[in-house]
Amino acid sequence: MTPALSASLRVLLLGAVLPLTACATLPESGPSTGAILHGGAQAAAQGSPYHLVDLTAPVAARLNAALPKAPPTATGFASLPPAAPLGRIGPGDLLNITLWEPNPTGTTLLSPPGLQVSLNVDPSGLIDLPYVGPLRVAGHTPLAIEQRIMAALKAQGHDIQAAVLDAKPVSGRAIVAGSASRPGAYPLEPGSQSLLDVIALAGGSRLAEGATLVRLQRGAAEAKAPLANITANPTLDIALQPGDTVTLAPLRRAFYAFGAVNHPGLFPYDRQHLTLVQALAQIAGLQDNLAAPRGVFIYRPSAKNGAQPTIYRLDLSQPQSFFVAGQFVLHPNDIIYVSDAPIANVSKVLQTISGVSGIAGIPRNFGAPY
Repeated sequence: MTPALSASLRVLLLGAVLPLTACATLPESGPSTGAILHGGAQAAAQGSPYHLVDLTAPVAARLNAALPKAPPTATGFASLPPAAPLGRIGPGDLLNITLWEPNPTGTTLLSPPGLQVSLNVDPSGLIDLPYVGPLRVAGHTPLAIEQRIMAALKAQGHDIQAAVLDAKPVSGRAIVAGSASRPGAYPLEPGSQSLLDVIALAGGSRLAEGATLVRLQRGAAEAKAPLANITANPTLDIALQPGDTVTLAPLRRAFYAFGAVNHPGLFPYDRQHLTLVQALAQIAGLQDNLAAPRGVFIYRPSAKNGAQPTIYRLDLSQPQSFFVAGQFVLHPNDIIYVSDAPIANVSKVLQTISGVSGIAGIPRNFGAPY
C-alpha cells in the first residue's frame, strides 16, 4: 500500500469513527469535560448539584486567605477532668511498711526497727497489715497512711511509729501506645508528667510530627490533637494523671486521583498544606495520550456546614496555570479528576474496530478546543 493510499485510508477511517466518539457506549473513566461544564451551567437555571468555579489566581488567593494558620484544632482538652495529684497509692502498688516503738532511753531512731513488711495493694485498694487488719490505702498519700496506721496502733503500744514507702508504684503510670517508638507504661513524677514528657520517654512517634495524631483517654473522656499542634501550643501540653492512656495514631489526610492521570488512586500526605502542583507531581502528572489539558477538575465534597459541593476547573493549556496550581491548596479528601480528550475516544474506536493500539498516526489533539 502506497503512503498516499495509506494516508487516504486513515482519513476515511477517521471520518467514519469520529461521529462515534459522541456515543455513550464508549468506555470512559468518568464524565467528559463537556458534561461537567454543562452541569455547572445549570446551577442558576435548574439547581445544579454543584458549583463550577474556574480556578484562577484570584480564586486561589481568596481560598488561601480562609485556610487555617495552624494545624487542625484540638478537641476535648477543655472538657477533660483536671489531673489528679501524683503520689497517691493505688491498686497493684507494693508498699514497704516499717513499724517501731520508741525506746525510753531515747535511742530508738538508731536501733533496728521492730517490724518490716511488704504488702501489695489489692484490686479493691486494701492491705492487710499485722496488728491493724484490713486498711484502705488507695487514693491516699504515704504520709496519710502512716498517720492512719499510728492512730490504729495507738492503744497497742507506746507511741508506735510507722514509715510507708511506695516501692513499686504500678498505679502511678501512664500508658503510651500506638505508633510510639517504645510503647509501654511510664511512671509519672512531679516535674516530668506532661503529655510531651511522657511521649518523649516513649521515644517519640515513629511517624512524622505532621502526620501524628495524639489521643488522650482519661476515664470516659477523650481529647485529641495533632502532635504538631501540641508542640506549637504549650497550653495543650497538659499534666497527665495515673491511668491515662496516650495513643499515637496516623493523622489521616489524603486526596484521590482519577481519570487520565498516570497514577490514579488514594494518596496520603503528611504535610499541613499540599498544593495542586505537589499533588500532580505525586501522581506523575497527566497521561499525554489521553488527558484533556483543559479538563483538570478538583472535586470538593460538601463541608460539615452543609455547603454545596464545588468543582474547580483548571485549564492547564494556559502558560500561567501551573502558577495557579502552585497556589491552590488541596483539602483532605479532595478528588483530582482529569477528563479524556476527544482524541482518546478516537483511539478507543480505532482500537475496537481495527486493532489499532495507538494514536501515533493521528495528529495529536487535532487542535480541538477541549
